[in-house]
Amino acid sequence: MKLNYARNIPLLYIYSVLIKRVSMPIIVIYFLFNNLNYTQIGILAAVTSIIHISTEVHGGIFADLKGKKTSLILHSIFGIFTMLLYFVGNSFPWFLMASITYGISGAFISGTRNAFLYDTLKKLDRTSEFKKFNGKVLLYSHTINALVLLVIPFIYTYNNKLPFLIGIGFFIASLITALYFVEPPMTKKSQSTLAMYNSKFIEALKEVKLSKKLLSAILMAMVTAAFVYMSAPFMQPLMQIAGLPIIYFGVVYAFMRAIMGLGGVITHRMEKYFSLEKLLFIGAGIMIVSFLGFSLGAGLVILISLILMKLASGYNRIILDDEINKNIKSENRTTVLSISSLLQELMNAGLIFIFGIVADIIGIQYMFYYALALFLVCIVAALFFMRKSNRKLISL
Repeated sequence: MKLNYARNIPLLYIYSVLIKRVSMPIIVIYFLFNNLNYTQIGILAAVTSIIHISTEVHGGIFADLKGKKTSLILHSIFGIFTMLLYFVGNSFPWFLMASITYGISGAFISGTRNAFLYDTLKKLDRTSEFKKFNGKVLLYSHTINALVLLVIPFIYTYNNKLPFLIGIGFFIASLITALYFVEPPMTKKSQSTLAMYNSKFIEALKEVKLSKKLLSAILMAMVTAAFVYMSAPFMQPLMQIAGLPIIYFGVVYAFMRAIMGLGGVITHRMEKYFSLEKLLFIGAGIMIVSFLGFSLGAGLVILISLILMKLASGYNRIILDDEINKNIKSENRTTVLSISSLLQELMNAGLIFIFGIVADIIGIQYMFYYALALFLVCIVAALFFMRKSNRKLISL
């Protein structure tokens, strides 16, 4: 039976590669080609975000009650619908429907892969290797996706519908892969009906509240992830400020993907030499250097800062995913992870709204001065709370 569970790991690598969006480097260009304005593009992004936030926790509860394999299958199905709507669409209503299905698809993936991987390793008595395997998931998926992103802009110039047809093919392949997953047996409680959604949510909240170590890790993940996400919409304008021709944007995106994967895979090696607190200090330090590069730099300095931000993203994500998972009960795992993702999304939405206004007033680079100042306040508070929580546990 353990061989069946072990098969989940390479299948999860393949699945994670196939569900990456291949249309990312050209999606805004595609919208503009189909006569959408920036207000409509903003509406599409807002709709996806709102749906994702409103379904985040429900999706986690669904995975805990009905199975993580089922959730991963549903993510692939909604991914197929999303790419299909982009492929056949040529106007705002079509793309609005695609934004809705894309938002819904996020509910079934957020936290589910991590929970599925951790539960698989638990069955194999290898949970101590979670960082290593989760880092490999990140490395393989982002590196291979980076190679795909290199050619997508060229494919788009040949036929602007073809990238979405390729996306459909990838999601169909991911659906076939998900069908071969072997779900670790759920507890009797996890096999209950959907009527237990509210109690499941309350149970997960209580678990977070009662575990200071879990809460501190979730807060740390919220701060680091939200500031990375906040930076994402400003990446293309920063590339323009750096003087990079648009034709090379795909190359930078591909390189950032690969570096993010590398950031994830080195963490399990570094933990041999550094404590958790020191590892998080290093991750925060990389982000601080990146923010400084955004605000003070020009040309190559800005491009290096973009790469450093992605390095920090993969690095922090693997460390904190491991810390969160180690402190969750299996029957609540995906629900708690979804709560963590929800907090990240909410903070990210607030940061983008605030700093979007600031950028319009004083410019993108000057905006990052204020972003850096707020990040320093938040990260110091999160690290202080984590240290205080760990000291309390030691004294107990």
